[in-house]
Amino acid sequence: MSVEDHLYRWLGKYLDAPQWIKTPLGLAYGCLPKAMRYGTGYRRFLAEAQLRCPEKLKLLADERLRRTLRWAAETVPAYAGVLALLCDGAPVEAWLAAFPLTTRLDLKRHPQAYRSTACPPDAGLPMQTSGSSSEPLRFLLERGLTRCKETAYIDSFNRRLGYRRRVTILSLRGRNVRGAEEGVTHSYDPIKRMLAISPNHLTDELMPGHVAAALRHRVSGIQGYPSAVYLFANWLDKHPEHADFVRRVRGVQLFSETVEPFMLDTIRRVFPCPVLLHYGHSERAVMAASMPDDPRYFVWPLYGKVELIDHEGCVITERGVSGEIVVTGFDNRVMPFIRYRTGDIAQWSTGPEHRDLPGFAVLERIEGRDSDFIYGRDGRAIPMTSVGGLRPPAFARIDAVQYEQFEPGRLIVRLQAGGGLTRETCCELQQFFHSKFHGMVDAELREVSSMARTANGKLRTIVQHISAEAEVTHA
Repeated sequence: MSVEDHLYRWLGKYLDAPQWIKTPLGLAYGCLPKAMRYGTGYRRFLAEAQLRCPEKLKLLADERLRRTLRWAAETVPAYAGVLALLCDGAPVEAWLAAFPLTTRLDLKRHPQAYRSTACPPDAGLPMQTSGSSSEPLRFLLERGLTRCKETAYIDSFNRRLGYRRRVTILSLRGRNVRGAEEGVTHSYDPIKRMLAISPNHLTDELMPGHVAAALRHRVSGIQGYPSAVYLFANWLDKHPEHADFVRRVRGVQLFSETVEPFMLDTIRRVFPCPVLLHYGHSERAVMAASMPDDPRYFVWPLYGKVELIDHEGCVITERGVSGEIVVTGFDNRVMPFIRYRTGDIAQWSTGPEHRDLPGFAVLERIEGRDSDFIYGRDGRAIPMTSVGGLRPPAFARIDAVQYEQFEPGRLIVRLQAGGGLTRETCCELQQFFHSKFHGMVDAELREVSSMARTANGKLRTIVQHISAEAEVTHA
């Protein structure tokens, strides 16, 4: 087990600690080399993320896929019937096609069936999907391996902007800042050299303080939800007196949401630097990202296998044809994700390979990540993704969630639960939403037996009847 995995259970307490405690602890721990913190696999994964030989990538990717599929067939109960179909000598694509498609709900309803019987109980690191998910899931990563790999690949992504260890990043995604209700608007993590600002606190009156904090910490990069970075860029565009900060920014990285064109146009116009797009998910089965000179998504071949399927579940190989992204993740023996349906929609690119990434599969614009907002009664636009993080145990009893909004300050929350919802569960959820929305949105919980899906089979996380572009522009 790596040091990071051993300390992971204390992460929440560290992030919520007062700055005077967090700073000395973080500075001391941050001095340790990443190979010591994440384990010896870090260097291996970082090196493989930099591989550029298409023949070697193909060979290694096929080998890793075959090893993953055999392990799943031999040790995971849900795939026991597939083992007899894996013929030695058959192409690895034939092995992959022998496995059934798997949904988030499958894993949620039968979690033990998708866990390897060959791994000891303490080999799994409990995780949960992010707040943008319409079907929240608790799952397991492999201790000492999957988080180590994730970090190495993110570091490879950072290198596309020339980032090195000493770069300080402004983060506009994830956790709310501790003490925000009392006027604390930011939090600095010296381990990652990251200044965090809650996406829920990008108001006009707080923006000058955010910029001052960024200058004080010598921020030179930005990452966050596209919706949050857009709000920040839009405000900076209207306040040219902060041009010194804008000139300091060397790169912008956008995570976790579909990037709307009007948002991307503003971000690129305000920040005269590369703007990169990232695609991945909490389950760590796929990672793709754009290049400084190419906005398409390039899939890392050794991170996981990506397929596109049509409405009938048939594999799409044609370029320019939309289909659902299906992934098979590598390097998680505890709970391998095999032909896992993401619900996101993309197309194989019709353009050429990138000269610096030969052998990388290329996806065009990815649809389906939740770029919608919830609107508070004061007109504030709250990114849907920020509803996630530290969800209460009550969410473990819910199969699917869907949000619908007709007017600012009021939100309908539809909950589908196979075993029904108790009064205690509903009270716990009400308190959760009240806290997340800071009392600016009243959530009306409605239990339903099923939810309508799109023609592509995707469950829309939020049905928003308020004009997104108009509201965000004036936030």
